[in-house]
Amino acid sequence: MATNTITVKDIAVLIGGTIAGDESLILEGITNIDAPFEGHVTFVTDAEKIGELEHTPIACILAPPGSQSSKKTLILTANPKIAWAKLLVLFHPPRTYSGKISDKAFVSASACLGQGVTVEPFAFVGERVKVGNGTTIRANAYIDADVTVGENTVIHPNVTIYDRTVIGNRVIIHAGTVIGSDGFGYVFTGKENLKVPQIGNVVIEDDVEIGSNVSIDRATMGSTTIRKGVKLDNLVQIAHNVEIGEHSVASSQVGISGSSKIGKNAILAGQVGIADHCEVGDGAILGAQAGLPTKKKIPAKQIYFGSPARPYDVERKLLAAQPFLAETIKQVRELARKIERLEKALENLIQPPR
Repeated sequence: MATNTITVKDIAVLIGGTIAGDESLILEGITNIDAPFEGHVTFVTDAEKIGELEHTPIACILAPPGSQSSKKTLILTANPKIAWAKLLVLFHPPRTYSGKISDKAFVSASACLGQGVTVEPFAFVGERVKVGNGTTIRANAYIDADVTVGENTVIHPNVTIYDRTVIGNRVIIHAGTVIGSDGFGYVFTGKENLKVPQIGNVVIEDDVEIGSNVSIDRATMGSTTIRKGVKLDNLVQIAHNVEIGEHSVASSQVGISGSSKIGKNAILAGQVGIADHCEVGDGAILGAQAGLPTKKKIPAKQIYFGSPARPYDVERKLLAAQPFLAETIKQVRELARKIERLEKALENLIQPPR
């Protein structure tokens, strides 16, 4: 379907929405409410926002069921933002690659590449590497020996993947990321820090997306594991033997120390710091800059923030009290002095001075 002939009816069919307005209206593009371009479709999650768009050149609005507009065509759908995200792919299809191996790339004779694999100039594919159909290895990427990469995965420029890493299907790894470097493991002998050999690997399951300049360390033994559907933002650090459960997300500058376990559907906001051997339950949320000390356990579906992290209801009360701490301390000291004077006066009443 050519994007310049998409109608409101076409979109409603694709997302299973209900039309309120002109179904034959041709849509030229997709946008958000901050840039309401002429002929474009956008979305609102709050029906009250529709009024703000009625005097703009926007053509169509994805809106919650029950929404109304006297001036704009609406497509009513249960979750407008999800529908909008799906339509972005329709209006802006993902980039395609050549499906060819550049004569300026190095591919080991023992490597096994599937059909339609792209290897761009100056990429390196090492001994016994296996790459699935339709995968793209972009310029200057380095794939070490015995790595396995699934189908339709994209490895962007300057990614480094150490030996024996296993990567699934439809994975996206952005530029500058390093996967499989040694975990930070040392034993102090009394004189020096003795390096503990890191003999494990990294396993990344299907449909994972890893941002730029992320570091994921190999396990000391066994595997550091990133489960299906996990999304990691830029500048995330994952230490040895960490496991991140299915569909969990970690925002920028999150750091997870060795052997910690993150459950399914967990959310780690920006700059969360997790010490070693911690456990975060399924569906738990850690607010920005939350800090977990060693072996801390966060129950499933709970919200924690602060450093050290505390339950939301507890921490918000502490934060609310902080602006008044100086005055409270002053009052407590004054009360202490008054109590001291009253105690002395009481002593004098009971035992008058001689």
